[in-house]
Amino acid sequence: MRENFVFSSGYFGDPEMATVHAEVYLDPNFLWKIRALEGNKIRAGSSEGVSLSLINGLIFHMGQTGFKVIEKPKPNFDNWEDELVDFLESDTWEPVLTEFFFYLYPVRLTFLQGPQTDEFYTLSYGPRAMGFNSLDLNIKDPTQPGQIAKFFQVGETAYIETLCGDKILINGQPFTQHPIESGDQLSFGANLVELSILK
Repeated sequence: MRENFVFSSGYFGDPEMATVHAEVYLDPNFLWKIRALEGNKIRAGSSEGVSLSLINGLIFHMGQTGFKVIEKPKPNFDNWEDELVDFLESDTWEPVLTEFFFYLYPVRLTFLQGPQTDEFYTLSYGPRAMGFNSLDLNIKDPTQPGQIAKFFQVGETAYIETLCGDKILINGQPFTQHPIESGDQLSFGANLVELSILK
């Protein structure tokens, strides 16, 4: 539990518990308590009330769900290194899948026309997304969509994928996905961008 934790029917899957049933809090004496909210009740034994002190071993109910207060003992470590080792050994450390990769050959985007003329982006990792006001590859032209294109890699080949339909063209042609080659020209609105593979 943590201070201001709210017990709700949605969290516990109990239709007889209220949507906002009760809240855990620290009183002025730094004692943990629970109070019912919005006219609800908390049952302890055969009695109902609006507030309880969360003493170790207390069993209470809300709706059809029962709870028992258990105080977890603090680990007995001599130093923080032992505590860290215990934490690392106790975690299951399931692998997390990610799309992240490094380009075999970086991709450079050089702006030839538009508000960012003479600027460039060099992509050394991906996937990357480009768009107006993007936190990744920012396009400063406010007439352009927030999502214009995505850059990714399959095997050793870098690709570009449209995220805005035919509002973006490569070498003057609409596309869905396109393997990038040096000299490709990307156009969207007043912007012209040359793509190149750095080897």
